[in-house]
Amino acid sequence: MKITDFLKDKIPYILSHLTVILLTVSMLVALNPTGGVPFSLLAGSLYLAGALVPLAMEFYRKQRFYDLLIRTYDQMDRKNLIAEMLRVPDFWEGALLYDLLRGTNKAYLDEMSHLKNQQTEYREYIEQWVHEIKTPIAASKLTAQNNRSAATGRIIEDLEAIESYVEQALYYARSNTVAKDYFIKEIRLEAPIYSVLKQDARQLIEAGMAVSAEDLDITVYTDSKWLEFILHQLIINSIKYAAASDPRLTLSAQEKANCCLLFVADNGLGIPANELSRIFDKGFSGTNGRLRGRSTGMGLYICHKLCDKLGIAISAASVYGCGTTICLTFPKSAMTHIV
Repeated sequence: MKITDFLKDKIPYILSHLTVILLTVSMLVALNPTGGVPFSLLAGSLYLAGALVPLAMEFYRKQRFYDLLIRTYDQMDRKNLIAEMLRVPDFWEGALLYDLLRGTNKAYLDEMSHLKNQQTEYREYIEQWVHEIKTPIAASKLTAQNNRSAATGRIIEDLEAIESYVEQALYYARSNTVAKDYFIKEIRLEAPIYSVLKQDARQLIEAGMAVSAEDLDITVYTDSKWLEFILHQLIINSIKYAAASDPRLTLSAQEKANCCLLFVADNGLGIPANELSRIFDKGFSGTNGRLRGRSTGMGLYICHKLCDKLGIAISAASVYGCGTTICLTFPKSAMTHIV
């Protein structure tokens, strides 16, 4: 709090007292023009001191409180708790502000608690719905597989797409609470990769995609289930945007001093350079997604979100028309950062 700002707010107070002092001194001089000048000036000085001392004390109290308020606010991460970090000031305006801040914080926390409960209820409903919908999907796939024809082949393909989107909805609903549903352990990369390749075998065969897996005998620390979901999304993307001829998918790993790198590379459509930085944004489908008309813009967003929660760095490199490589970087430590 600057003294200039304080004095600007006190201009009416200062002007009124200066006016009274001038009038008082003028009256005393007028009543005793010969010997009353020194006495009049002394009286005016005393009056001025009596007006300025309370003003200085008020400035000191307010400056101490507001400077502490601003300094504390700037240093806090959860700024809504600012009132909890202060003592009640000894002047009326500050006490009123303190009460308002506490009241605002309580209202904010109540609203956040209400919204959190709503979000929890919605997530629980989505999780329950996903588990319920999986049963008729599985039954429909089984029926179609037992009655093979050109039509049922297409039905199976559509059911698998529905199943993939349902899984996507489940993992998105859980993405904010990964810490409640994860189990970090030592795994070899080949286990989840081969599991996902087996799961996506039909789509890979139908796309005519040649798959190679190289140097996967590497240990990382992560949650196998969540990693399988991430890999599934990356492989499905490679299938969606596969090259028209000789499509290829390569999964390879590389071990470094402080991390392990897993590469998922294809020779598909690739990503335009001006869109590469946005592919992990929520709802971004890009040029290829609009051309193919099969993108929700959520797959890579959820992958990025889950990787962030699991302490895995995810990045992409691409040449438009030549293919895309997604890199997952696992920290070489059992102490994976979970938030």
